[in-house]
Amino acid sequence: MSNNMLIDELHRIQIEYRSVLETALTNIYKKESSAIIDEIGVFWERNKKVVQCILRYLFPPFEGYVFTSATILDLDDSEHYPFISLGKFHFWDDPLYKYVTMLQNTEINKEFDQKMRIQIISTIGDNIKIVNQAFGIIYILPIRLITEANQLAHEAATKAFFSLFKDELDFTTYKNNFKTIIDVKKGLSVGEKHIILLDGEDATLDLETRFRKYKETTVLPLSSDASDAEIFWFGVYSYLLQAFDTILVSLEHKLIPYIRYEVAFKYIVKISGNFGDNEELSDMLLKCIVAHLLHHNFDKQIIDDIDFREYYKAVQSYGIEKKIFGDIKQKNLGLSSMSLRDLTTIIDNTFESFFTRFHEERINP
Repeated sequence: MSNNMLIDELHRIQIEYRSVLETALTNIYKKESSAIIDEIGVFWERNKKVVQCILRYLFPPFEGYVFTSATILDLDDSEHYPFISLGKFHFWDDPLYKYVTMLQNTEINKEFDQKMRIQIISTIGDNIKIVNQAFGIIYILPIRLITEANQLAHEAATKAFFSLFKDELDFTTYKNNFKTIIDVKKGLSVGEKHIILLDGEDATLDLETRFRKYKETTVLPLSSDASDAEIFWFGVYSYLLQAFDTILVSLEHKLIPYIRYEVAFKYIVKISGNFGDNEELSDMLLKCIVAHLLHHNFDKQIIDDIDFREYYKAVQSYGIEKKIFGDIKQKNLGLSSMSLRDLTTIIDNTFESFFTRFHEERINP
């Protein structure tokens, strides 16, 4: 297919998907959550081959960004502005399709099922909003649908989890030997500060306090009699699995992962050393880090009166990404010589220049 044909197909899929979502939003109050998710799954399965072609041929390697490891792309909070500031192609990794696997493979408790229903309703509404407000700029695709089940990610996450402990363990010995969070803490071979459980948590607090907060604020698909050690395993293993999966999926489709969530980002950075001296991965991670810093340093007040499409057009014309990475190259910054302060300064200076020019052109078009 030519690029124009792929774009046409991409637009068709977005319009048809919006219709599917609108129907799902109406029916979710009449049907079980799993039935609604199944209908969405059928839609994506029907379009799977086209999605594969789009991701394979539409854009050059690592010139597309995928907003992933998240359950929401919050347009009401203007998160789409920083997201489309880098690169030309932008994809929202549809979390609805991921719920298919979760509902099929997990024994759901009642509290989690209710939480899932609320999340599904919220995500459907957000997806409809993305199509309506960002059509032709941000595309919703189920990236993991067209990714082969990656056993390597599970194996790597399992190995990484048990490497945190002094003794050689597997899940059976872990479950038999560890019951409480104190047991876990005593068995760790790494400092407890290396364990991240929640976004924005105070790393100076002890593991017990942070774990207690994690349990209080997280609804988990585990039985009510799950031990603290099992809950700890599920939480940390899930983060590790998400990190390995994000890296492997991004490498497979040659996309840049755009990570908003601090915990997900930190685990990705932590495990990146497991991939050795891989130039492709290093370049991808550097762009991922820049995107994360951009997201968290982006001043949303500046774009209060700027139309989204006007902003996108200006960003593409100015070439923010090219300028940022041109400065990074000029200063010989990379993963091995990275300074977050230097990267942040480059990003801030680039955006200051961009907005100066943007407002000048508004006054004198």
